[in-house]
Amino acid sequence: MILVDKNIKKYSEKKLLIKEGYDVSHVNSISYDLTIGEFVGSTTKDYDIMPGSTVMIKTKEELALPNDITGRIGGKNSLIRLGLQVDGPQYQPGHTTFAFLRVLNLSDKIISLKVGDAIAQIYFEELKEVPEKTYDRQAEASFNNETTYRGYGKYDKRYKKRIQSIQEVKDDIEGMANKIYGNVLVLMGIIVAIFSLISINSKSFSEEKLTPSYIVAMNLSMTFCIMVMLGAILVLINGWKKRCFGLIYGLIMLLLAAATIAFCIFFI
Repeated sequence: MILVDKNIKKYSEKKLLIKEGYDVSHVNSISYDLTIGEFVGSTTKDYDIMPGSTVMIKTKEELALPNDITGRIGGKNSLIRLGLQVDGPQYQPGHTTFAFLRVLNLSDKIISLKVGDAIAQIYFEELKEVPEKTYDRQAEASFNNETTYRGYGKYDKRYKKRIQSIQEVKDDIEGMANKIYGNVLVLMGIIVAIFSLISINSKSFSEEKLTPSYIVAMNLSMTFCIMVMLGAILVLINGWKKRCFGLIYGLIMLLLAAATIAFCIFFI
């Protein structure tokens, strides 16, 4: 059975249902309007919710549910039309806490909220009988007497594992994308390098005054420049995440540089 206005008033006057922050003007025919007490993680009295963004709020009201009553969070018609979605749990019998609600901006506009605004309504339902174990007597009651936001409560380790696995998937996808971009750029670089070498060598052989030693030195220099370019591309895409890549690349660059310098000194 859903409690009506006179029931809500009667309980709240005894510090039940609404233990703290009770305002009789917020009592509706079958619900009570909950108001913003503070924005979690912010000290400001005003908060702008960007499109697609969320914010957690702590209500001004502290709930105190009797052992035979449950509380259900519902949205306000006016805020739904504005584009706000407000979510909260089903508050169990025996639960004493401030309500922590998630507010999501589904609209394409910035919506401004301030402390004291009505943000949701709560419906109180009377149970057929008292449960064997009310919320305050449950071993895993992480959010009883919650005055400051506790995050995941006792579920912290369990949920962090899930978040970590999602982050790993995200990293894998980003890694695959970087590899694809890197491979495309390297392939383009190789094609450009091949055409450059062909073009330079064709011009070199058409010049009768150029010696074979000069042509070899020129090709070594060109290859060194190409390797610098390809290495820079790979570093920009992947960074120095793979130590093996850095060592091999550095060794190749040293050998090419040494070969180019030595050839230029001794044969030109």
